[in-house]
Amino acid sequence: MAWGVACFALRLGAFSGGGPMAVGGESLRELIHLRSRLNKLFDEMIQPDRASGPLPEFSWMPSADVFEDERCYCVEVELPGVAIEDVVVTVDGNLLSVSGQRRPRSEISKESAQRIERYVGPFLREFSFPEALDAEPVEASLRDGVLRLTVPKKEQRRKVQVR
Repeated sequence: MAWGVACFALRLGAFSGGGPMAVGGESLRELIHLRSRLNKLFDEMIQPDRASGPLPEFSWMPSADVFEDERCYCVEVELPGVAIEDVVVTVDGNLLSVSGQRRPRSEISKESAQRIERYVGPFLREFSFPEALDAEPVEASLRDGVLRLTVPKKEQRRKVQVR
């Protein structure tokens, strides 16, 4: 099976129901983990509101978690090794963007490094929400390598008391 066909089949979940490709034990766990990672990759790369435009050239994409309650969204983005002055957060309607860059450590030369696995360079994460966001009271903090954003929802409707 060609790799592209295998990726497509994994994305559609074709291997999750058993059949001729059914395997057990560790192989099955690895296959499920691979499918999960590929699903995440496809979901992050193919955003419906961005699919028609050119893809930006960024070196890496940090991991993130998004939580919601009735008044705001809370977004946590993993940015270990990124300086606070290298982070830019913007709100435009219902789109929240976190961009910036991780700079290479200047005290370590490539010749002395045994292994370099963390990405350096520019990054971008964009989050599209179903409703407009209130840009003014956004709260942001960068602590322990995690950027925490609290973004209030814009009040769309408000009940007015009649007197």
